[in-house]
Amino acid sequence: MAINCFRYLGFHSFEQVDQLTIAQYEVMMEALELRMLDQDLHEHRQAFLNFAVQAEKKAGKGKTKPVYRRFKQFFDYDSELEKLKNRRKGKKSRFSGIGKLLQKGR
Repeated sequence: MAINCFRYLGFHSFEQVDQLTIAQYEVMMEALELRMLDQDLHEHRQAFLNFAVQAEKKAGKGKTKPVYRRFKQFFDYDSELEKLKNRRKGKKSRFSGIGKLLQKGR
């Protein structure tokens, strides 16, 4: 347990390890495993995108040309940002009504 705390969880002293309960340790280790899985997903997605960006299509007899000639064709950041903003505008925050409730209580 102590070795994992020092190796993976960033602990620097045995005092920190001694103050940790088994339940806390298990939660922290599960969080670490999920973080590592997220990192694996990121790496595999990156590998897939590296492959996809090199795609070519036929351009005549025995010739090919890149499917994506410009980065914006492959990933349009501005368009994705706009979609995200629009999706957030339509969604009400779960805290949106708290201000009204607090004012009523005064």
